[in-house]
Amino acid sequence: MRVRLVEHEFLDNPRMSLAVEEAIFRLMLLGKSPPTLWFWRHRNAVIIGKFQIAEEEVNMDVVQQYNVQIAKRDTGGGAVYQDLGNLIYSVIIPDIYGVSNDVIRMYEAMIKPVLLAFKMLGIRAESPGLNDVEINDRKVLGSAAGLREGFVLFHATMLISSNLDMLARVLKVPKTKLQDKGITQVSHRVGNVYDLTGKDMDDVKYALLRGYSEYLGFEYYRDELTERELRLAEYLYYNKYNRPEWVFGREFISVEIPRELLE
Repeated sequence: MRVRLVEHEFLDNPRMSLAVEEAIFRLMLLGKSPPTLWFWRHRNAVIIGKFQIAEEEVNMDVVQQYNVQIAKRDTGGGAVYQDLGNLIYSVIIPDIYGVSNDVIRMYEAMIKPVLLAFKMLGIRAESPGLNDVEINDRKVLGSAAGLREGFVLFHATMLISSNLDMLARVLKVPKTKLQDKGITQVSHRVGNVYDLTGKDMDDVKYALLRGYSEYLGFEYYRDELTERELRLAEYLYYNKYNRPEWVFGREFISVEIPRELLE
């Protein structure tokens, strides 16, 4: 399988990033977009899970003070803080591996390439949970996924050189969750890859490319987002991801896509 590598970024608009991601996935279901590995970042953002409420997960006064952008993705999981020291990536591919009907096998197929990537860098990493990666007992990666029969959308956020103090200030983490880990501050639970290993963003990106291509058996080629993807993303942005009732409310929004955007 040949996989398109995209590195287009919407640094100050995380809601558009999520719209683009959904656009690629929707179009791939129709055979209109290629399998894609997308590296992206945000300057100052919090992304919450589909089933979360922003004010329950985020310190809104800190968000307003530091102009942190809030967006809600269309997959489950917890809230993540993102800045330019984070590497975000999406793997959007047809399921030629037979894992899209089994969440555990799917996460195994998506996380093992990360462990392989770190091994290539001479680093011992572990995945104690279903969808995260740790180095020296510090969480460096969290992930979530969306599945359709025969297709996989997997995305992850990796801490490379992020502002962990800001992360701790922005996110609300229940004390019971910290106590279960035997710690008192969220910054003691997470860690930056660079601080733990000395490997920087470029080191990790190259290793991830090798890890995923080797483990999943694909070749990658560099390309850009298509005009069709960007048009559909714009529609999804205005009709879903930028709507307050989606970002801040409990409402799930089902968007009916005009046929011309899918042709």
